[in-house]
Amino acid sequence: MKKIKILFILFFFFILSLNLFLQEQEKKEEPVPDETNEVEIDTSQNERAPVVKYIIDARLFPEKSLLEGTEILTWVNKSPVPVDNLRFHLYYNAFSSPDTTFFREGELYKKTEKELRELKFGGIEITRIRLIGGDELTGNIQFVSPDDGNAADKTVMQVNLKKTAAPLQRISLEIRFELKIPDLIPRSRTGKAGTYFFMGQWFPKIGVLRQDGQWHCHQYHRLSEFFADYGDYKVSITVPKKFVVGASGNLIKSEKTGSGGVTYFYEETNIHDFAWTAYPRFKKILEKVTLAGNPRETTIELLLSPRHGGAKQRYIKSLKFALDFYAKHIFPYPYKKITVVDPPLKGMMSGGMEYPTLITLGHIGFLPESLKFPEQVTIHEFSHQYWYGIVGSDEFREAWLDEGVTTFFEMEILDEYFKNSPSFLDSNLVKIDYWEFVRLRLLSLLPVDKPGQYSWAFLNSSQYDNNVYAKAGLLLRSLKNHIGKNKIYDFFKFYAEKYKFKHPTTEDFIETFNEFMDEDFTWAFEQFIKSETGLDHSVYSVKAAVVPSRPGMFRSEAVFLRKEGYFPVELAIQLENGKRITSFWKKQEKWKRFVTINASPVDYAVIDPEFKVVLDKNFLDNSKVRRPGRSGIKKLAFKFGSFFQSLLGFLIF
Repeated sequence: MKKIKILFILFFFFILSLNLFLQEQEKKEEPVPDETNEVEIDTSQNERAPVVKYIIDARLFPEKSLLEGTEILTWVNKSPVPVDNLRFHLYYNAFSSPDTTFFREGELYKKTEKELRELKFGGIEITRIRLIGGDELTGNIQFVSPDDGNAADKTVMQVNLKKTAAPLQRISLEIRFELKIPDLIPRSRTGKAGTYFFMGQWFPKIGVLRQDGQWHCHQYHRLSEFFADYGDYKVSITVPKKFVVGASGNLIKSEKTGSGGVTYFYEETNIHDFAWTAYPRFKKILEKVTLAGNPRETTIELLLSPRHGGAKQRYIKSLKFALDFYAKHIFPYPYKKITVVDPPLKGMMSGGMEYPTLITLGHIGFLPESLKFPEQVTIHEFSHQYWYGIVGSDEFREAWLDEGVTTFFEMEILDEYFKNSPSFLDSNLVKIDYWEFVRLRLLSLLPVDKPGQYSWAFLNSSQYDNNVYAKAGLLLRSLKNHIGKNKIYDFFKFYAEKYKFKHPTTEDFIETFNEFMDEDFTWAFEQFIKSETGLDHSVYSVKAAVVPSRPGMFRSEAVFLRKEGYFPVELAIQLENGKRITSFWKKQEKWKRFVTINASPVDYAVIDPEFKVVLDKNFLDNSKVRRPGRSGIKKLAFKFGSFFQSLLGFLIF
């Protein structure tokens, strides 16, 4: 009996020791260190090792429009400079008062007193922040406004450390916070509409520490989007059981709570943000696809709103096409899942937005099927998974690197997807391809802003959209037509591989472009990205005369102009006998006289006859006839038709 007792005691201590050992191993796996004040140094030489790790627990109280959260943040100082403060984005404070920078830039002065009273404000409150194993920092919080000095704006929080964070030092923080969730409004990208909740930019997110020790942590502006370090996320979301939830990353498990709720556990690595949605009326649809070059299946998770059944196949079919396109021409989508959120009509203010492994779309039932809006928004938002998600372009300072490249690929994919029909509007009355629709934005482009500037520095939202989406995208399409489709696709494949999970700049893009093409294209980016310069070609004059010394021969002449900007372009003179004579105008000069002597006089002259230089803001003066007649009538009819299409498309937009 005594031996049994001894064996039992030894077994008990063995189990206890094993349990303690396993607990220690689990602690090593989590980004939360022991309760000590020891400095932890990250000695990893892998430049792609995550700078941040987030463990977030969120609890939604929908009836109160309230969220309570706890965040464990592990951050590594990857700069060579010691820092004595940390800066965080508190995006939700953009909705806390009419005096925030977000609302000031939204021209609230245009609203009536009644409209202002009806605004549902929100915000985020940090109830506690402390170093795990170290100092309490709640009292060290202050708010800064590095962009405009607006003291009423509290979207950037600075936390002063009691001890500096040395280079390669890893620190962990516990942050407790509460959200007051506002109603969705234009460009807010987050909030609620009835029982529909979309949670973007909802948690305290640390800024990006540059190599010079300066924080890249801007305020939340009306026009700016986002920028953050890549990291690993583990997020648990607790909601009432009636809600259907979708989120960035992968659902690991779900558990019922004792209070009639459900907790969903999500994880993902190598992402730089996390968004989620909850709505009782979502219908969850799952489909799997196998992509070229990827042995693992990719899951499409569609969260479809009621009465949007007509959009289901349009979403899924176009998304599959985009997934396949990128797998073939760039590389296969690297994550396990892509979540597609189809908001209800009342939640449309959250539509048309991108987050890592999650996109929001939009369906408007009364729009005609001839308008390819569901396909367009699906392909555009998915393309962001590459140029915002995988290649981490800076949407604050250099939005064109994301929006412009995304618009370029949107045009390319829509061209292929609808190759036998117009890719934007296909009605009996008018037919417009998507690249033509994008060109309409050039009509209202003022020469006062450049695509390559801070997002909040533009004159207005129209200037922002027209520059970073349209002008930048059309420049890339014009370069594709000049260089060749295969060559520029190969470049983007090389560029994406080179800067996967990194943050390339405009200079990186230009340098890589020139290096890959083995030719200097700096002239294109200096004009159309780094300056306000536009592009406008025209035919100035067309004439013909008999050559006295050569009976039966005519001297035909056309003068071509570069009214604004420079881009290599084809010139053509069409003779009355049907013969066409072409020349390529590459030299950088403002005008060009094109002369030919032939047995037939010139009928008309045209610059860019195949419409390759789509950045040209006015096609209507790109041709000119020598004399009135049937050809002239045809030209005028063409001009009128182009104008009518532009006008109709503009009104639809």
